[in-house]
Amino acid sequence: MPKPTIDDSLPPMRAGERESRAGGEQYCLSPLPLPTDSEQGVDVAHIDVRHDETTMDLLQGANHESLLTAGHIFSGLIAVMTAFGTVLLLMALYKGSLPVQLVAFLGGGLYMLCLFVFILAIVMGNVILKRTPPIRLHRQRREVAFVVDSPGKRLWLPNPTNMWLGSFTWVAAGASGLLLFIEIAGWVVTPEATFPLKLLLLHIASLAFLPLYPHFYDFCRKRAGQERQTVLVPWEDMIALAVFNPSLSAGAVTGFGWNFALLPPDPERPGYTLPGAGIVVGVGGLPGALAQWEYIRRFMEEGPEAITPSAQEWGLEWYDAYVAREKAACERTNDMARWRRFRRKRRWEHARLAHWYTEYRMKHVLPKAVPQDWLAEWSKPLPKAQWAKPSRQVSELSEKLRAAYQRGEQFIEMGDIEQRFGVEAVPAPHSAYRTLPFRHCQA
Repeated sequence: MPKPTIDDSLPPMRAGERESRAGGEQYCLSPLPLPTDSEQGVDVAHIDVRHDETTMDLLQGANHESLLTAGHIFSGLIAVMTAFGTVLLLMALYKGSLPVQLVAFLGGGLYMLCLFVFILAIVMGNVILKRTPPIRLHRQRREVAFVVDSPGKRLWLPNPTNMWLGSFTWVAAGASGLLLFIEIAGWVVTPEATFPLKLLLLHIASLAFLPLYPHFYDFCRKRAGQERQTVLVPWEDMIALAVFNPSLSAGAVTGFGWNFALLPPDPERPGYTLPGAGIVVGVGGLPGALAQWEYIRRFMEEGPEAITPSAQEWGLEWYDAYVAREKAACERTNDMARWRRFRRKRRWEHARLAHWYTEYRMKHVLPKAVPQDWLAEWSKPLPKAQWAKPSRQVSELSEKLRAAYQRGEQFIEMGDIEQRFGVEAVPAPHSAYRTLPFRHCQA
């Protein structure tokens, strides 16, 4: 387990406490998984990627919105290249000839655009999904499994999920691809020219770099003794936060956003969390954060029958039904202009392709985030006689809170719940949590 590197510990927040900092707010929902009186538990951020009677995996899964954005950018760049190609065609008609180098430059530019979407939106996205292990909750053991970074010296190599690495890969692949188009055009029209074999090999190497680099990175981590660990955190020690943060730029606030965070505390440093673990996802507001927490809490405290999984909002089946509903609405109101605008926007974003690939990612890419045998023994159901029981503090405070909600009080206005009802606080642990090795799957 990581050792403390700072002598002064921060005062840890308790359930119900609220803190303001740097223009934002932070509401503590746990430790102590207490009911918040949210109307319903909803998977607002769509992080429940799998659950059964015993366990639940939380992970920020594949998102079709990023692919729609990539499709939008791709269409815009294609339009620019089309305009450039039209200018070339007009020049050819005016002069009576069209230089082969200009045609090669146009083809190379189109190839660069395809690589832009392929490397940054497809390959890089898959690398990130494969290398982000889930948080696994076991309701019968009342434990939560996190994957944390190993303590000690860090590698100087960039992490494979670093977006700068993907950007540099695209620059190298795009530039070598553009030059390759130009050189091949010269080789075709000039008998004395030699085939650009070295440039071709360089381009192939740049394309293969991003898929192969994670293997090299993991090998170096293993040699340096930096393999990650699985930490088993007691459910009642979990830290859940609803955070309101302003987005800052140079001299101005550009926006505001609500996040929900689920984090493991550091038992040896009160007020700190374990490095490299947890999940932070965007939610629509404080009610969304409370609903997300209730979704997780009710699964752990009451079971899968107490939650209703969110409706799927991606995939070909959902997309076709969405388009059919929109078309029916336009026909019912006889607003075919709206229908044409809708279809134009979907085609500009390559929406159907984005939903198809999102479905592919969820089914075939996301499961590779963990090895097949990760926590296999720990994840098995237990006989009911061996189920862990809620602590006295959780049971007593839950009853008092439900009575307070009947009187019209609200969770976020009570302050420290333990102090509010005079229930003895759970002493913070000072020993390391149980850890297991984590063997990362192939990326």
